[in-house]
Amino acid sequence: MLASYLFRVCLCAPLVILLVGLTVLGLCIETSPQVITQANLSPENIARAKGLYRQHQSRLLRSGETREVQLAESELNLLATYLGEHVAARGTEVALEPGVLVLKLSWDISALLFANKGSAGYLNLQAVFASSDLQNSAGRVRLQSLRIGRVFFPAHLSTALLQVVLERFSLSREVAVVASAFQTIDFHSQSMAITYQWPTELLATLRRRLISLEERQTLALYQQFLVAEVEREGRNLSFTGLLEAVFAYGLSRSQSSDPIAENRAAIMVLAAYANGGGLSTLVPAARSWPRPRRARLLLNGRNDLVRHFITSAALTVAGGRSIAATFGLYKEISDARGGSGFSFKDLAADMAGTRFAELALTSRRSAIQLQQRLAKGRGKTLLLPQLHGLPENLNEAHFQRDYGAVTDPRYRRVVDDIEARIKALALYP
Repeated sequence: MLASYLFRVCLCAPLVILLVGLTVLGLCIETSPQVITQANLSPENIARAKGLYRQHQSRLLRSGETREVQLAESELNLLATYLGEHVAARGTEVALEPGVLVLKLSWDISALLFANKGSAGYLNLQAVFASSDLQNSAGRVRLQSLRIGRVFFPAHLSTALLQVVLERFSLSREVAVVASAFQTIDFHSQSMAITYQWPTELLATLRRRLISLEERQTLALYQQFLVAEVEREGRNLSFTGLLEAVFAYGLSRSQSSDPIAENRAAIMVLAAYANGGGLSTLVPAARSWPRPRRARLLLNGRNDLVRHFITSAALTVAGGRSIAATFGLYKEISDARGGSGFSFKDLAADMAGTRFAELALTSRRSAIQLQQRLAKGRGKTLLLPQLHGLPENLNEAHFQRDYGAVTDPRYRRVVDDIEARIKALALYP
């Protein structure tokens, strides 16, 4: 009798577990996103971010030095937008109240719902963090609760789940080192105050996380190839030919490696070379790597277009399309206010570089197709659209008179025209 009962329990247990799992999964999926809009990245916000970076960059900080930084809710939303791009979130939102920070993310997973083709499905996450104002925990922040769809996880389960995620992605040590830098974190109404003390190992730890050992080795190989190719091309060196050669090298390596990783390394090495710098900021060991012969690289007869193109591509690699687009626009608006003037030709090079990087990174198929097109280019690949008729050297008054602002229909018409010109190129189908 007992044996028969145990047999039935053992037989039914997997089915019960499966049904419970499917029920929980169903409760996690919702038919609409909880976050619809993203924070707008604007040139003014980029200027603010650059100002914060200049005040708190690591080379100006001594080990053990204490600093304080104030971040508004709007600035945290910009940061959340940036991070959301890296985890493919459709929308991100941060809300601050005294002692509490609420983070919301939404993912569109409609394409993954095989059982309901054509129906909308969203994974909505809401995490509530409490600062020391409420918890009296010496400046530490704790995860107070977590909600995924209609499933609520209380504090102890939320913390356990977070720990599992950190362990799964081998992030526990890095998070601990970064957390050790913060002395106090206080959430206020629409602002957050952070007091931190710069630990000596923080920068090295972040570098290890941002650039893995395998990526460093790949960058070193591309640097070696670049040095050899620059010498091989000699007086006939051109940016287009060099880019084609580097991506053809990536194509040969992609037979046994990830083509997206190869393209990422190619863009980073080319950007460092075209801008006259090195890779030592990301990889300190790169200081001892061989350096290619310096050369003046040109696109459409201009060196500045090379820098605009490949820098925007590198920014897309590092931060996504919106970051690259906003930095390019920020540069042009800054020039209009006192530099060389606003240039739609420069902006076209920025947009082409962003599109180039998107094709290089979007998928394995797209990455290999780009490599193949460039490998067949023979120095004749058109990287930039036709620039004829695009205004440049516009000072701020001239820009505002003719184009108003970046939201003005007159400005948008020119940007739309540039996008159409880029799409007309064979390299950007």
